[in-house]
Amino acid sequence: MKIRYMIPSSVTAAALIAGLFSILKSIEGDFMLASQFIMLSMILDGLDGNISRWIKASSAFGAELDTFVDITSFGVAPAILAYQVLFNRLGTFGLVFVSLIVLSGALRLARFKVIDPHHGQHGFTGLPITVNAGWIAMAVFLSQSGMLDERFFSLAKGPGAALVWSCSLAMVLLQVSRVHYTKPTKGVVWFAFCCFAVAMLFLRAHVAVGAAFGMIVYGFVYTFVMPMLPKHAVIIDDEDDEEEAAEDIRYP
Repeated sequence: MKIRYMIPSSVTAAALIAGLFSILKSIEGDFMLASQFIMLSMILDGLDGNISRWIKASSAFGAELDTFVDITSFGVAPAILAYQVLFNRLGTFGLVFVSLIVLSGALRLARFKVIDPHHGQHGFTGLPITVNAGWIAMAVFLSQSGMLDERFFSLAKGPGAALVWSCSLAMVLLQVSRVHYTKPTKGVVWFAFCCFAVAMLFLRAHVAVGAAFGMIVYGFVYTFVMPMLPKHAVIIDDEDDEEEAAEDIRYP
């Protein structure tokens, strides 16, 4: 394998390890760090595709490797995080709920590979799996930060819990729906902003909580508001169309 192709695949591997670390931290009970690792994996998962396009190192091997990142970091990791935080106390219902997170994510990824020849460049059929993963991670992060009064925001009871888990269930269903979602811009500025927002999660508490709150609001708007807006096509330059459509298809 040429060095050029190893670079994006190495980033993909780092994203996979971040997902693994999230699972391990959830098992250990360090829920804030588990949430941070999910978001870090999300940034690395976006970075590998960008790098592969920048250095023209696309391959099918990279696409297959990326699928393992998606199901591990954005399917299994958030399910285990939710289970350890709350659902291990809810018996059969808890097991069913977290199983739906994983099963819906797997079905979403399988359908995406089969029916979307443009690899998401013209939008998505069904909610991307990363949205629910980020929603759960940021909700847990906020609840564990110690900055919010449990009387107003708790994942175990009250209106906050009802909002978080009902929205998560809706996201699970939307992942396997026929609802169309536009693809957020892949521009460098937007991606840099996303990296900055995730980096803020590792700073002092007030800054981290603000970043987490901003991301959870964005997740809600993207999921429940944007599909109702007038559809607009994702513009791809003709000369880059083939390359963009082959995102994360990296062969040596």
